[in-house]
Amino acid sequence: MTDSLLVLALTAAACALPGVFLLLRNLSMIADAISHTVLFGIVLAFFLTHDLSSPWLLGGAALMGVLTVLLVELLGRTKTLKIDDAIGIIFPMLFSLAVILISKYAGNVHLDTDMVLMGEVIYAGLDTVPFFGFDIAAAALKMGAILLLNFTFITLFYKELKLSTFDEENARLIGMATSVIFYGLMTLISLTTVAAFDAVGSILVISFFIAPAGAALLFTKRLHHALFFAVLTGVINSGIGYALAIHFNASMSGMCAFVNMLVYIFAVLFHPKGVLTKRLQQTRNRERLRQELFIIHLGTHTARHRYSAENEVAEIAAHLRWSQTEMEKVSADLRAADMITQAGAYYLLTEKGQLRYQALRAEYFL
Repeated sequence: MTDSLLVLALTAAACALPGVFLLLRNLSMIADAISHTVLFGIVLAFFLTHDLSSPWLLGGAALMGVLTVLLVELLGRTKTLKIDDAIGIIFPMLFSLAVILISKYAGNVHLDTDMVLMGEVIYAGLDTVPFFGFDIAAAALKMGAILLLNFTFITLFYKELKLSTFDEENARLIGMATSVIFYGLMTLISLTTVAAFDAVGSILVISFFIAPAGAALLFTKRLHHALFFAVLTGVINSGIGYALAIHFNASMSGMCAFVNMLVYIFAVLFHPKGVLTKRLQQTRNRERLRQELFIIHLGTHTARHRYSAENEVAEIAAHLRWSQTEMEKVSADLRAADMITQAGAYYLLTEKGQLRYQALRAEYFL
């Protein structure tokens, strides 16, 4: 079972790295397209080699991924279609051709479209290879090599990737081969996608490309931080999905994709500018303002008379025009913070409250 976890973690990390650049380039749907159309490349390579273990299958898939991007780009440049529309035309066409060829000419061959889509990483430990004296899952070794390849490419061409991603026009003007960088990235994505096919399936590959990178980019605007957090998020999500799949006896690939979705939704809601983050901040601001108003009210009237009628416990809510519930909440919070105390029928500021009152006077020029 640990082989499955290792495969999931390596796949998540391998996909997360290029996934950051896909999102920054607004090409997230390209990952979906490539993850389906590479099947056509696998089928064509199989018809040429008649060997499911042939390395040419990986090459055919990678070339088909690049061809997909090229066709989408060509359609997009005609100005008659948007990029998303072009993707919606190209990838169903190429994917359907792959399905037709499999069903028509490869019915007796173990090239199952359902497993390509859904995958089942739990079987990864059944296919092992010796590695430095240990038997390791072949899928783990393959994804480890892809992760190393992706990491090396991004490290070597980090500046070029960064500039061409954020300012492609300037990169082109200074003579940078932006097209080479772009298609090199697309080739890596194609290789990553097909390498993960037989282990996790294309659905989870898409999820690993998009969700961890999307969550990371919500919390940081620095590229190197985003790459690190995307990998970390993908690996953690894999561990959570693996544990939940074992507990509920469910599909590991499906559970990991589900966890990716939940984590991304959580990130959308709670990132620094998220909906719930803003709501919580507004709530905290309202509570702080009520407390400050209460302290200013007590300090102002105490300065005139220590036991002012405006500071009576039974009357202060009416003076501040608050409900009794609001009054009880604010007074309880201030007592817990040692800002106020109750002396008989009156609220009074503590020594700490007096210092806070003086600070508020200076802040608001009272």
